[in-house]
Amino acid sequence: MRAPFIHFPQFWSQDNGIDYGAPVLHLRDLLPRVGGNVCADFDGHVLVSAGATLHVIWCPPVSDLNGWSEQPSEIGQSFVLEADVVRSLPSSIPGRRRFELNVLSCERLLTVLRALLDDVEAALTPEQRFIQPDRQAWDEVSWSGRAAVEEFTYLTASTPHEAFMALIVKEVGDGVIGLFSLHSDPGGDFCALGGKRLVGEELATIKRALDTAQPLLDTQAAYLV
Repeated sequence: MRAPFIHFPQFWSQDNGIDYGAPVLHLRDLLPRVGGNVCADFDGHVLVSAGATLHVIWCPPVSDLNGWSEQPSEIGQSFVLEADVVRSLPSSIPGRRRFELNVLSCERLLTVLRALLDDVEAALTPEQRFIQPDRQAWDEVSWSGRAAVEEFTYLTASTPHEAFMALIVKEVGDGVIGLFSLHSDPGGDFCALGGKRLVGEELATIKRALDTAQPLLDTQAAYLV
């Protein structure tokens, strides 16, 4: 899979007959099925229509509601879906757009990141769609946190000006390879996958954030099997 621009829905529909309050949930039951349809709410700035093909990130219930920063282990249980937009539906939440999606493929997020990392380390040139870290925003962070997810590092931060950022990177010696980037502010959400070796001031800025970030731990007990 080449590095696509990607969407991170703000909420996945739970209208599937599953008791999400149960103490144990099976990931296989929650995960959208290839060939099936599923609904998700997106940022209201997303401009797509029926017939469009999207790449989207699906994550389990706790991180879907509260973000990966509340349950970082769920990054390892998140998936990249390729899906066709079937139709637009009314959303009950102001400022959001709901779409019904037909799932074409489903691949573990960390598997996608490893393929991008292989391209970078082999000196190949993947599509450069990794969003450049906004240095000004990262230099103004009021809070940041980090967590190890297998061989990767999840780094997230917020600023006093309502910006929220997240990266998934691979730390290699004194270097950093960016693989996932998210920037959210009142102007909308901007998200992408793509392998890029950070350099210069960009590298220095992210290394400072990594050095000062607080460790993140799961806020809820394990419930997925």
